[in-house]
Amino acid sequence: MSRKELEAVLDYILNKADEGEFEVIAKACQRRARDKTAFASLGGEGPGAMARRMAGELEKGVGATMESVRATVRGYVADIIRKNAPEVSEEQLAALLDEYAPEPGKARPPARAPTALPPQAILGMARSFVEYSEGRMAPSRQQELWEEDPRWQNRYWEALPAEVKALVKAYLEGRIDGDTFGTGLLSVLGL
Repeated sequence: MSRKELEAVLDYILNKADEGEFEVIAKACQRRARDKTAFASLGGEGPGAMARRMAGELEKGVGATMESVRATVRGYVADIIRKNAPEVSEEQLAALLDEYAPEPGKARPPARAPTALPPQAILGMARSFVEYSEGRMAPSRQQELWEEDPRWQNRYWEALPAEVKALVKAYLEGRIDGDTFGTGLLSVLGL
């Protein structure tokens, strides 16, 4: 409060307030004095200061909890990637984590091809998708994939690059034979 504002308040109290207003002002001053005494045992904090301090502490606690959740999610995503594509290097894993579970405040990498999986992983996913689609997949392998993710077919399909999807679709529709499919797949993946 500036000196000018203080003078205006004092002028109002001393010269302009009627009897009722003066009584309200006096009771407010008494309450303030009582509150200061009562809150002295709490380190001199009034309700406003205490609320601000507690809000700050709560915000820090929530922030720490969110960091813990983020770390758990990143760990879960890393486990899924390692399980489904064990040949992924640590560098590739870091890039995938940055894409699918970015750290807060860290910019997402620029948009790129739908997948950053290594060619060998894509090859395995395409073959599994085709084996399942043709009914040639072993029941034990089907069970394993369903236990990992009930929507594994959708996830595999979404992860395949457009060129691989086109080859898979052409093969499953009978527009190309198995040899052409295999050769095309290896060629597209650079294997």
